[in-house]
Amino acid sequence: MENQLKITMPSHWDKTIIQDIVNTTSDNDIRLGEIYGVLADGGPIGHGRSPESVVSITKERAIQFRNFVKSLGVNFVYLLNAPFNDVMDSKKTSDLRSYLCWVLKDLGPDGLTISSHDLMRLVRRIDNTIPIHISTIAGVKNLNDLQKFMDCLPDRLVPHHDIGKNFNDLAELTNFGKENNMEVEILATESCLFGCPNRKAHYEYLSNKKADNPFHTICNSKKLIRPREFLLAGGIIRPEDVSFYENLGVHYIKVSGRSKPSSWITEVVKAYQNQSYDGNLIRLLGIDPSLEAEKWIYLNNNALDGFLENFPTSDDYESRAEYCDKWMIKLYKSGDFRLMDGSTYKIEGQSLVLNKSGDYVRSIIKREE
Repeated sequence: MENQLKITMPSHWDKTIIQDIVNTTSDNDIRLGEIYGVLADGGPIGHGRSPESVVSITKERAIQFRNFVKSLGVNFVYLLNAPFNDVMDSKKTSDLRSYLCWVLKDLGPDGLTISSHDLMRLVRRIDNTIPIHISTIAGVKNLNDLQKFMDCLPDRLVPHHDIGKNFNDLAELTNFGKENNMEVEILATESCLFGCPNRKAHYEYLSNKKADNPFHTICNSKKLIRPREFLLAGGIIRPEDVSFYENLGVHYIKVSGRSKPSSWITEVVKAYQNQSYDGNLIRLLGIDPSLEAEKWIYLNNNALDGFLENFPTSDDYESRAEYCDKWMIKLYKSGDFRLMDGSTYKIEGQSLVLNKSGDYVRSIIKREE
């Protein structure tokens, strides 16, 4: 299995964006290898975003887009990544089989990203050749977590977003992948909290097709109170650091952001293709677009050179937190991290913590309360 790093990006069902990225990719750039997407309503099982947060499209247009992507030599993967179990009444079972039939036979994707083991087994009973990608929502952090899915012969693993900073576990997974013909893909623009206690509840909430604003409020409040969380997050990988992960055996770098505006995606994909970004790292992240975070949170991407190389390799949370706090204190003192809404920070012990809330921070924390 060839280990040549590729980019996978979200579908906004916009042909112009894809054509622009493909046309302007140079020989030295990381190639766009794949696009992933799903109908906004997610059929009878939903998906990993709320329906109103992503672009809505008809089945006919989805097929046209899939064919267009194929004509460019780029793969298209369909998402079946909501929590699911096979305890269903006859009507729901019929609806699900009809939906899967449309996905597999009419749309004809190059693979399926699935979070549920039960759903993987159902898909395998219908089609034993379609590539299955284990979704990050399945929460695989190590080899023990992975084992239960192996009976479905997965072609790829997208592990838990924490894995981006768990180098030893990631190396074990990529080595296992080499031995079992399974690729590994990791998130690069996902700013979810490291060790988030609400992760499971968040995805279950989305499976009911509800707007998930309360979860974003909780997450972003914690980041703003203790900004080390921006650096702890395993799903945040700078464009300059993707070669580090390629050397660990990673095959795909995943740009998340299906709920972001289309104008955002080209800039972000280009940054990861070029492995360079001269700007505000917050701009690259898939943070809730309604916050417009990059307009009032600034984190200088260039000032983070050297951060990953010395990141603690142990599993000790305290040493990681201390390391990230030291970096945030340095960045805050130099002006490379700041909030433009009047918020200020103070050094408390060895941590950088919120001192005074500005307008935007105050509104977010108030919503959480």
